[in-house]
Amino acid sequence: MNSENFTQKLYDALQKADTIALSAHINADGDAIGSTLAMAAALEAMGKKPVVFLYYKGSKFDYILDREKIYTGNKQTVKPDVFISLDCGDIFRLGDKGRSVFENSPLTFNIDHHISNIGYGDYSYVFPEASSTCELVYEVIKDFPGFKLTKYIAECLYTGLITDTYSFKHSSTGRRTLEIAADLIETGIDFSEIQAAALYRKDMAEAKVHAKALLNAELEGKTAYTTLTLREIRSVGAIFEQLSGIAESCLNITGAEVSVFVYDKGNGTIRCSFRSMGIDVNKVAMDLGGGGHVRAAGCTLENSTVEDALEKCLKGIREEIERESK
Repeated sequence: MNSENFTQKLYDALQKADTIALSAHINADGDAIGSTLAMAAALEAMGKKPVVFLYYKGSKFDYILDREKIYTGNKQTVKPDVFISLDCGDIFRLGDKGRSVFENSPLTFNIDHHISNIGYGDYSYVFPEASSTCELVYEVIKDFPGFKLTKYIAECLYTGLITDTYSFKHSSTGRRTLEIAADLIETGIDFSEIQAAALYRKDMAEAKVHAKALLNAELEGKTAYTTLTLREIRSVGAIFEQLSGIAESCLNITGAEVSVFVYDKGNGTIRCSFRSMGIDVNKVAMDLGGGGHVRAAGCTLENSTVEDALEKCLKGIREEIERESK
């Protein structure tokens, strides 16, 4: 569905709705947080009181994240008229609360840019070519009657744009991405401070865990990879939300065209992240039960070890390199 038709369907539904729920994927990143909070603010401007589910324990995005607005109550009491899923490739990544409420909602909308998104929900606006879900949210809410782009909404959307393009470095950055960024900057946001806070500034625990990951890094052909055990993560006082950006750092190693980052979340759950300058890592991730984008993807393996998960990831990378070289 194109943005014009989707926007009209969504706006009409919102006008009639009393309760509206929003959720992004678990282990929320800047795009998930930014798109969800921007949409929530747009709904509040319409006089609505959205119920927001977000799964994020870090502090990096505290400059836009008002934790008092995040719903922490019993999911059984939330019975929305409309549910909007943002930046989530499938309903299983909406988290326990989000997924349960989504599946019991009479009308559902899906806004996302993951290539692995199959278009779940009653109405979907899935555009893999977009730089971020924040780019898509901008296209939707700008056409709401009476919508005004506030500085706060601009801060939320700019956060998603820069985190998913890594400050406009990724190939997903297009002309429209930069046009939207310009519109957001014109509201007076401190864009340089947002970039520093979202991408570069680290507290001591985050700096140490990133350093440990880079010390563990190896290069196999054109694939850079690294791992972190749960003990290594905990030894420096880091949390999982502080591991974002490690896969990108590995891709900066000279000679690397693909990177793999594998870490232990405990209880046999292993998280794997892929980044690429060439091959389609979404295919590798999907073969392992995950998904994402052509150049950035990930998966979660259960009942595994870091060593076994890493070998599966590297095997998948080797096979994809061979397949694309034919």
